[in-house]
Amino acid sequence: MNNNAKYTDDRSKSRLDARGLMGILRRYKWWLILGPLIGLTAALLLVSATPPTYTATGAVFVDPRARRIVTEENNPAGYGNDASLVESQVSILVSDSVLRRVVAREKLADDPDFYSEPATGLVADLKTLIRGPRPIVDAETTATEMLARHVRVKRAAKSYVIEVEVASATPAKAARIANAVMDAYLEDQTAAKAEESRRATSLIDGRIGELREKVRLGELRLDEFRKANRIVVSEGGIVSEQQLGKLNIELATARSVAAEAGARMEQARAAARSGTPELLPEAVKSGLVQKLREQYSQIARREAALSQQLKGRHPVLIDVRSQLKELQAQINNELGRIAASSKGEADIARAREREILAATERAKREVGTSNTAQIKMRELEQDLATSRELLGAFIARAKETLEQANLTTPEARIITPAAVPSRQSFPSPLLFLTLGLLGGLGVGIGRALLGDALEGSVRPDDTRQPTLAALPFRATLPMLAPAKSLVERTQSWFGGSDGVAQFADILQAVTDPQNPPAARYRQAILRLTSILRAAAKGGGPAIAAIVSPRTGAGASSTALAIAYAAALAGDRTLLVDASPANADLSNVFAPPLDSGTVVVLDSKDDLASITTRDDRSGLSVLPIALADLRRLKGTQRQRLADGLAALARSYDVVVIDAGPILEDHAVLTLLPIASDVLVVARDGDTPHADLQETADATAAAAGTARRGLILNGHA
Repeated sequence: MNNNAKYTDDRSKSRLDARGLMGILRRYKWWLILGPLIGLTAALLLVSATPPTYTATGAVFVDPRARRIVTEENNPAGYGNDASLVESQVSILVSDSVLRRVVAREKLADDPDFYSEPATGLVADLKTLIRGPRPIVDAETTATEMLARHVRVKRAAKSYVIEVEVASATPAKAARIANAVMDAYLEDQTAAKAEESRRATSLIDGRIGELREKVRLGELRLDEFRKANRIVVSEGGIVSEQQLGKLNIELATARSVAAEAGARMEQARAAARSGTPELLPEAVKSGLVQKLREQYSQIARREAALSQQLKGRHPVLIDVRSQLKELQAQINNELGRIAASSKGEADIARAREREILAATERAKREVGTSNTAQIKMRELEQDLATSRELLGAFIARAKETLEQANLTTPEARIITPAAVPSRQSFPSPLLFLTLGLLGGLGVGIGRALLGDALEGSVRPDDTRQPTLAALPFRATLPMLAPAKSLVERTQSWFGGSDGVAQFADILQAVTDPQNPPAARYRQAILRLTSILRAAAKGGGPAIAAIVSPRTGAGASSTALAIAYAAALAGDRTLLVDASPANADLSNVFAPPLDSGTVVVLDSKDDLASITTRDDRSGLSVLPIALADLRRLKGTQRQRLADGLAALARSYDVVVIDAGPILEDHAVLTLLPIASDVLVVARDGDTPHADLQETADATAAAAGTARRGLILNGHA
C-alpha cells in the first residue's frame, strides 16, 4: 500500500513538474519566439560574412604487406593486422617532409593564402612591443605550417584506407593540393625505401669486405697449421689416414697370403714325408708328378700282373719292380722339390706380412700424432666454412638489395583521387541556421527559466510553498481575449455605461463562450459557484469575499463573473463592491448619485436603498465602494458589517469584492460575515511575499471561513 501511494505521489509530482515547465514556457513565449529569431539572424549574418571554404577529399590505400619484387615474396599470402602501421602512415602524410614537397611543387610560398609578408606599421610595432619580437621564418617554412592547418588526415574505421582532406578558398585549388599531398606521400615513400635500400647496400658492402678478409685470414691460418703439423690433404682426405687405410688392406691381404703359403708348405712337407702326392693341394700339384703318378700306376699294374705270372726272382719282374722304385724315387724327389718351393713362398709371404705390419704401425703412430692437431684443424675449417657461407649470403643479399633499390615501389596507392568539390564545406548554411535556431531557442528557454526563478511569483504548480498549503487552489482561470464586439450588448444590460467595455470579455465568457479559453473560464466559474452554494452556513446565504493582495490581480472581474453566473443560474445574487481602492464595479454598474445625496451605511434598509438590480440577469449590485471605508470609524465599520449581513439574508449568493487588502485594510471588517474567503492572484505576477502577507491577514480576520486561492490569467 505504501509503495503504491509513493508511486502515485511520484507520478503526480512528475505531472506537476511537466505542467509547471510548460506553464513557464507559455508565460515567456515571446522569448521563445524572439530567441530563435535572433539566433537565425545572427547565423545568417555569420554565414554571409564568413568567406566560403571548400574541402576536397582523396583516399590512399596502405598495403601492410612487404613486397620484394626480386624475390619470391612479392605475392604474400594475406594481409597483416598491424593497426599501428596505418596510424604511422597518417602521421607521415602530414609530416614536414611530405608537406615541403607539396609546397615546392605547387609553389605555395608564392600563394597569398599560404604566405604573406610580415605586417609593418604602428599596429605591428605595438604587437611586437607587447608579445616581444618573433623569430624570422622563411617563406617555405611558413607556407608548410599554413598547409598543415589546411590538411586533415584520418584513417577510415577498421580499414587500411587513409582519407586526405584539404580545405581551400577555391574548389580547384583544394582538389589540386589534395592530389599533390597524396602524390608527395607516394614519392616520399618511394624515396625513403630507395634510400633505405642504398643504405642497406652500403652496409652490406662494408660487411662483405670484412668477411672476405676474414675468409682470407682463415685460409692462411688453416694452411699454416697444416704445414706446421705435416697434415697433407689429397683427394678430399688426409694422406696419412689414406695410407693407413691402404696399409691395413695390404696387411690383411699379406696375412691371408702368408697363411695360405704356410698351409701349402705344411701339406707339401707332409706329402714329401709320406711320399703320397695325393696330400698336395691343388695349387701346388705339378704336371711332372701327375705323369710320374700315371707311369707309376701303369708299372704297378704290370708288376701286379707279372707277380701272379712270374716268380719273385724273375728278371722281368725284378726289372718291373726296379722301374717302380725308380719312379717312386722320382716322385719323392719332385715332392721334396715342391716342399722346398712351398717353404720359400711361405717365407716370402711372412716377410711381406712383417714388412706391411711394420709400415702399418708407423702409419698408426703418424695418424695418432696428427689426430690431436686435426681437432684444432677442424675448428679452423668450421670457422672458415661459416665465414664462407656468410660471405656468400651477403654477396647474394647485396645483389638482391641493389636490384630492389632500382625497382622500388611504394607500399600505398591512391584509390580515390581528389575531385573538385561542388559545394562549400564551411560555413554550412543549414548547420549554422540549425545551430542558430537551437541556440536561440536555448537562450529563450534559459531566459524563461531564469526569469521564473528570479520572479518569485505564485504558480499553479508551486505546491511545495507553505503559503499554498494554507490557501489551497480552488480554481485557475484562463486568460481571456477582449470582446469589443459585445460592448454595446453589455452596455444595454447595465444602463449603457461606456465603462462596461472593460468587463465585456468576462460577461461574454460566462454567457456565451465561443473559444476554448472562454469555455474553460466559464466551467471554472460554474464550479466555484457550486462550491460556494455548498459552503452556505446553516441554510443561510453563501457569502464569498473576493480579495487580492494588490490592485491588478483581477478580484473585481472574478467577483463579477461569479455573481453573474449565479444570477444566470436563477439564484438571488448580490454583488457587493466594497473596495474603495478599486471601485470599477461601482463606477460601471451603479447609477450615478445626485449631487448632495447623503449615503448612510448603518442598516439593512440604507444598504437596500442604494442597491440596483438588472432585470435581465437578476443580479443586484451594492456599490458601497463609492463611500471610502477607510474614513469610517471602527463602530461604523461594525454597523456596516452587521447591516450587510442582515441584507445578505435576502439573497442566495452574496459576492463581496473586497479588493486589494494590502492596500486597503478597511475591508477586513467585512470578512467575518463570509463563509468563503477567496484570494485572487495573478499567475506569474503575484510575489509569494504578498501572498503570504495576504494569507496571514485573512487568517486573522476571516475566522472560521474557508479560504482558498484563485489563480487568474493562467495560460
